[in-house]
Amino acid sequence: MALLSWTVGALPWQDPGQLTPAAPLLPGPVWHGIGLALWVTAAAVLIGAWWAVGRAAREGRVTPRAVLVTAVLWALPLLAAAPLASHDVYSYACQGQIYLAGADPYRVGPADLPCRWLTAIPPIWRDQPAPYGPLAVLVSAAAAHGSLLATVAALRLAALAGLAGLAAGVPALARRCGADPAVALWLGLANPVVLVHLVGGAHHDALTVGLVVGGLAVAARGRAVAAGALLGLAVAVKATAVVALPFAVLLAVASGRRWPRAVLSAGGAAVAVFAAVTVVAGLDAGWVTALPVSHQPVSWMSPPSAVGAVLGAVAAGPLSLAGVHGAIPATEDAVRAGALYVVLPVTLVALWWRAVRSGGTRSVTVAAGLALAVTVVLAPVVYPWYAAAPAAVLAAAAGPRLLRATAVAVAVLSVVVVPDSHNLAILTRWPGAVVEVAALVALAVWAARRRRARPD
Repeated sequence: MALLSWTVGALPWQDPGQLTPAAPLLPGPVWHGIGLALWVTAAAVLIGAWWAVGRAAREGRVTPRAVLVTAVLWALPLLAAAPLASHDVYSYACQGQIYLAGADPYRVGPADLPCRWLTAIPPIWRDQPAPYGPLAVLVSAAAAHGSLLATVAALRLAALAGLAGLAAGVPALARRCGADPAVALWLGLANPVVLVHLVGGAHHDALTVGLVVGGLAVAARGRAVAAGALLGLAVAVKATAVVALPFAVLLAVASGRRWPRAVLSAGGAAVAVFAAVTVVAGLDAGWVTALPVSHQPVSWMSPPSAVGAVLGAVAAGPLSLAGVHGAIPATEDAVRAGALYVVLPVTLVALWWRAVRSGGTRSVTVAAGLALAVTVVLAPVVYPWYAAAPAAVLAAAAGPRLLRATAVAVAVLSVVVVPDSHNLAILTRWPGAVVEVAALVALAVWAARRRRARPD
C-alpha cells in the first residue's frame, strides 16, 4: 500500500483526464486503474489480517502489547507513503501559510493568499477557509516551513502524536470499564481507518481522537480538571469533540466526584483551555462558520443527505409539473437541517439521560461512543476518518454485538475512499441512497414491531 501510494495516492492534484502515462504500453488512466485495483487488493489483505488479530484477541490468544506492536509495524511503511485517500493535508499546509502571512485562515482561502502549494489542492477546496479550530491552525503553521514534502512529513508527525495519545488512552479506558485492553487496542488503534486515513492521510482528526479518548480515560479516574483540559484542546482542533464533554462529567461522577464539583471542574477547565488556545493563536470563532457543508457533493455515507436526495427525487416530478424546480437540493438541505438541529440534539440528550440513569463507567463510556457515532451519522457530510473517534471509544466498552457491528463498519469505511481520494460513496450516490433509505425503512418497521411485541 505504501509503495502504490506514490503512483495512485493523493499526490498533488492532477486532472484524472490528463494523467501522464506511467508505462510505455499503457495509457495513463489504464495504468492508474491497475494501480488502484492492486491497492484495493492490498487493502483487502490488511483488513483480513486485522480481522484475524481481532479474533485472536477476543479468544485471549494475544496480549495488549502484541496488538500494539502489530499496529506499530503496520503503520511504519505508511510513514513513508504519499498522502492517502485525501488531499486535505495540502489544505492544512496552505492554512498554515495563510496564518504565517498574517491573514485570517477563517476568512481567507488558499486561493486568496495565494499559497505556494495552491495547485496541489483540488479546485473545490481552493477557496475554502479553514474548518478546524485554533490548535489545528497552530499545528499547520508550525509545519508550514520548507518544502511541501517536509510540511506533509511534519503534519504526519503531528497526527502520530495524537495516535500516541490514543494508544495510551484506549487500554486505560478499557481497564476502567472492565473490558479487554487487547480487544480495545485492536478495534480502537490497529484498525484500517486509523492506518489508512489517520496515518496515511495525516488528518487533524488524529489529534482529536487522541485527546478525546485521553480525556475520557482520565475522567474515568476522577480527574475532572485534566479531562476538561484535554477535551478543551480537542474542541480547539475539531468542534464535534464537545459532544464528549458531558459524558466526561458523568465518568468523573461515576468515579466518586460530586456533581457540582465535576461540572465546574471539567467544564471550567475545558472553557479555560479552549479560550487560552484561541487567544494565543490570535483568532476568533470564525472557524465554526467555515465548516464545509453546502458546497460538497452528496453521498450515501450521510444518511440525512441520502434521505433528502431520495425524497427530493420523488417530489421532483410533481413539483416540476407545477413549475417548481430545484426540489432535490432544497429537500436535501431541509432534511440535513432537521437531522442536525432537531434529531441530533434530541438523540444526544436521550443518550446522556440514559447514561445518567445507569451511572456505571462502562455504560457511560458506551453512551459517549454512541453519541460520537450519532454525531457522525447525522452530519450533513461524512468521511471515513470521522469514524475513528466513536470506534475508539466504543472499543473500550462495547459488548460483543456492538463491537462486531463497529468492526464491520470500520472495515467497510476504510475502502470507501480510494487512495487517490476518489469517493466511491459519491460515485455510487443514487443506488447507494436508494438502498440506504430502503434499509432505514426496514429498520424502522422492525423496531416498531419489536416495541409492540416487547413494550418494556
